[in-house]
Amino acid sequence: MSADVTDTIANAFQDKKLLTKRELLTWLEEVYPGVSEETLTWRIYDLKANGVLENPGRGVYRLSTREDFIPVFSNLSKRIAALLAKELPLVNVCIWETRWLNVWMELQPAYNWTLVEAEKDVLGVIFNHLTGLSKKVYFQPNRSIMELYVLSQNEAVIVKPLVSEAPLMREGKITTAAPEKILVDIVAEPEIFVGQQGELEHIFENMFSQILIHQNRLLRYARRRKREEQVRKNIPEKHLLKSSMSME
Repeated sequence: MSADVTDTIANAFQDKKLLTKRELLTWLEEVYPGVSEETLTWRIYDLKANGVLENPGRGVYRLSTREDFIPVFSNLSKRIAALLAKELPLVNVCIWETRWLNVWMELQPAYNWTLVEAEKDVLGVIFNHLTGLSKKVYFQPNRSIMELYVLSQNEAVIVKPLVSEAPLMREGKITTAAPEKILVDIVAEPEIFVGQQGELEHIFENMFSQILIHQNRLLRYARRRKREEQVRKNIPEKHLLKSSMSME
């Protein structure tokens, strides 16, 4: 194709907010002559999987009304990011906060964990740099440490390994967790994300309804963490894309 469908698909909806699959394919065939209908159908499927298109009714599509996830960092996260950028400029560090999940929960924890993640071989160095902060800093806490010490804190910093190929994003100068990573991590690490375990249904439902979730990226990371089945079970049925090519 001369251009990516993602960059041009909005033009198909200039005159109508809803298009049938046939109307959408006809428009794409005019824009990309010579491209097979099968290829265009797969591109529509990808756009739906990546949150660009929605399927509000049988056989009809519209541009997604969901928004991009824009995290807001606490002063503590900003201090950590600035410190590590200065002391370890070549180290890739992911920083995110559990309080971001509160907006999608009914029962919200009173605490906030700041997660600082990096490759295993630099975690010790990062931990040593962060122990000078006023907040409690914990190094790869297991369930016992979480229950005995961390859960009694209003705020804590948790230093732990960054899983390779995790979905990340940049917000300003800070590398942080993409929403797909957050969803998989809260399923994969119940000992860390204790306060979210009873709210998984609400979190998945609200995040999928309100922000763009790239489902292919989500499930690829879930497979990486060997949690695909558990993650799939939490995806709301109306949002779950089947692995087979069964487009409406």
